[in-house]
Amino acid sequence: MPAIRMRRASETDIDFMMSAERQPGYAELVGRFTEDEYRAEMAKADSAVMIGEDDGVPVGLVILQNIHHHFRNIYIKRVVVEQAGHGIGTAMMQSVTDWAFTELNAYRLWLSAHAHNLRAQRVYEKVGFRQEGVQCGAYGWPDGRFTDLVQMSLLQPEWQALAATRDLA
Repeated sequence: MPAIRMRRASETDIDFMMSAERQPGYAELVGRFTEDEYRAEMAKADSAVMIGEDDGVPVGLVILQNIHHHFRNIYIKRVVVEQAGHGIGTAMMQSVTDWAFTELNAYRLWLSAHAHNLRAQRVYEKVGFRQEGVQCGAYGWPDGRFTDLVQMSLLQPEWQALAATRDLA
């Protein structure tokens, strides 16, 4: 698994972020922001737009919201890897969960994945997330279709137990 370093995104990363999420087939998996939406997200005090790097080269992004939530529940809004199928997503999710639990003192990380996005669900499970439930018909597409969302989470005590096996805690 590659070693992925996470850092805060800057305006110079917007082209990379927009390009990464506009790959074929990604629209129905991760969504898309405009340049203005990325600027607005990066300006929010309660969000962290993170870039994953492998040897200084951007390979993906993660958007975290509610990073100052009073119950320490942080929402992972978006996860995008530039090249799927090379272990980058798993390594990036491991890095971002480590960062959220150590630097942000998260108690709970949670996310929702489209039910048909099994690859993403497997990645999240590999780093310790577990399914909490299914939100039936919770996501509506512009063409009138609806799809289910699978809600998953990872709690700090669960992460600590996993991190101890990796000698991180």
